Amino acid sequence: MTTTIDLVLNAYNEIESIEKDLNEIFNIKNSNNNIKNVIIVEDGSSDGTSEKLRELEQIYNFTLSQSKKRRGYSKALLTGINTARSEFIFFSDLGGKFNWDDINKLIEKIPNSDFVLGVRVNRTDPIYRRLLTLWYSKYIKMFYNINSSDPDAGFRIYKKNLIKEIIDEPIFNSHLLNSEFTIKCISKKASYSEVKIQYINRKGKSRGLPLKIIPKVIMSTVKNSFLIRKQIRNYGQ
Repeated sequence: MTTTIDLVLNAYNEIESIEKDLNEIFNIKNSNNNIKNVIIVEDGSSDGTSEKLRELEQIYNFTLSQSKKRRGYSKALLTGINTARSEFIFFSDLGGKFNWDDINKLIEKIPNSDFVLGVRVNRTDPIYRRLLTLWYSKYIKMFYNINSSDPDAGFRIYKKNLIKEIIDEPIFNSHLLNSEFTIKCISKKASYSEVKIQYINRKGKSRGLPLKIIPKVIMSTVKNSFLIRKQIRNYGQ
């Protein structure tokens, strides 16, 4: 029996790369029988991405969820997860940051893994962002006893039943949603794999956390860590 997977892709102001991304993604879909549906969640773009996606919808067979107002990363992700219908869900941002061929590397790890994490290697993004990833990984290891090389990377596959359990619970870290999912999946004793993936520094202005709000995010993350740890202690009871 073939394992099925839906691709959930988040788009926000991606006019420069959206057509190239979708061309590459659908080439992969057409050559991989595991991939059943492509779901694009477009989130209040102001640069023509909304209109371009409606044009591309006539060319490619994908499900399009659009919002005129900015929903934010976490709500966009949850919208995509709730729309998916296959046994597994792949999630990533659009924007030319990844080598889409790496999707196949993650798919190879299922169905023997409940979720699969892409680990960004050979990164060329600003050094402060790479250091934050390193420090945050060490913090998660120390605080939760969770060992992940890149817990917040946004290139991953979940078994749908697993991620549905998690999103039905309170979510605390909207800025670091992927790492919260990683912590909770591993705490649920889900089987997982990590796969090295190529990460390409986005052209133009970074969409990562601005330096000026990082101290605030660090403080809220530490505070929320105690809430998350209390929550996961109830798993399995």
